[in-house]
Amino acid sequence: NDEASGESDDQIGDVDDLEHRHEPDEDEISSEDEFLETAAEKRLRLAKDYISKIKESTELEADEYDAEQIDRDLIAERLMTDARERTGKWGRQIADGFSYAVDETKHLRILKNGHRLPVTCVALTPDCKYIYSGSKDGSLIKWQRDTCRPIKVFPGQKKKNANHNRGHCDHILCVAVSSDGRYVATGGRDRRIHIWSVSDDQHLAVFHQHKDSVTGLVFRRGTNHLYSCSADRMVKLWNIDELGYMDTLFGHQDSIVSIDALQRERAVTTGGRDKTVRLWKIADEAQLVFRAGSTTDQHRIAKSLSDERDAGVTSGRSESASQSTKQHKDLLRKLAAADVELSETTVDVIAMVDEETYVTGGDSGILSLWSISKKKPVFNYHVAHGIYPLSASQQQTQDEKADGEDDFANAKNLVRPHWITALAAVPLTDLFFSASSDGFIRMWRMRPGKTPGFDLVNAIPVQGYVNGLSVRELAPNGDSLATKKDI
Repeated sequence: NDEASGESDDQIGDVDDLEHRHEPDEDEISSEDEFLETAAEKRLRLAKDYISKIKESTELEADEYDAEQIDRDLIAERLMTDARERTGKWGRQIADGFSYAVDETKHLRILKNGHRLPVTCVALTPDCKYIYSGSKDGSLIKWQRDTCRPIKVFPGQKKKNANHNRGHCDHILCVAVSSDGRYVATGGRDRRIHIWSVSDDQHLAVFHQHKDSVTGLVFRRGTNHLYSCSADRMVKLWNIDELGYMDTLFGHQDSIVSIDALQRERAVTTGGRDKTVRLWKIADEAQLVFRAGSTTDQHRIAKSLSDERDAGVTSGRSESASQSTKQHKDLLRKLAAADVELSETTVDVIAMVDEETYVTGGDSGILSLWSISKKKPVFNYHVAHGIYPLSASQQQTQDEKADGEDDFANAKNLVRPHWITALAAVPLTDLFFSASSDGFIRMWRMRPGKTPGFDLVNAIPVQGYVNGLSVRELAPNGDSLATKKDI
């Protein structure tokens, strides 16, 4: 024992031989510096750190150009964009860049040979590399946007003995991709929400708290908080990072059919046949109710034509948009002359332009622009996608009408407008899209200044019935568009 203890003492050595080498680590130094710096110095340091991060994120884009100049341009653009996003109001004007003639062979791509039944919804990833589509066959398909080929199929399950941990067993009605591009969420008629991983195509979770069909999904920008709406008249909140349920919101008196959200902790929903739009202030546990149900009649058509004259928009339109606008004016005059009256009985789709402005569409063909400071629409665009052509029997009645009689005089009660079936906006810009069954996707430009309104910029020919739209920006001056008919 003595020998062992002596050997141990020799190994340890005397206390005088020990070196005290305690040095403060980097965290202690940085925290001490932060404590000593003034408020102005801290703001300057944070600003420099922020600009350096932006430089790093834009270095790859500047490789092929004058690095110094492109750095200044990119950093200035990024700072201005971030500042605009913090205000929550649209200000970037990009719609004029889309007033060109659309070449179907050049600008449109068709993704086919994927689903067995009609496609119901579509969503682009933030980097625009992939497109996700859902269908009535219960399958979810991941497409490569550049090659237009499917790279992963998540098949639907049979209703009998369905494995709900592997996918939907009924129609998929909605799909959404998180703003960081990590998660995909799908909802369907089987009352379930499925969460999938984008990077490794794995099924992560299934939520079954809704009591009826899940009709809408949206991720809050900058977070992985998911908002869902359902035919059970409830809005539910989910934390996808934790794969957990957060809260339920009540208020609508009928099935909720559409939902949208941006960066703030709030969402907007449409209640279908209850003809209300509700703005949910989630943090304040409050909601604002807006009454829809606009009517198209002689008085309102005359006001619409007068507003368009006063706006005096003659430039910044494609040839197809100019032609469509002329046809639209002629149609409105005929409807007014025949004393046709159309009432909005359901509000089906909604898209947020910014945190205080949104657009809705419904069964009467009206596109309505709303502000959160007004309980009624601040602008209406009547019969935005036209009307269905008269049937053979109706046409025969028209042919037999007396000379000089208006086109719809004998069939004014049979006029059927094209429903607004899909809306999408490029957030915080002056551009949004609408679609229906009239064979066109229409691009609209918000009017600048204090007078609210919007005008047609372009009309993209697309055959069929458009069930969904998804819009993402590829660059500060560009967009990428995927529609139901692209699938």
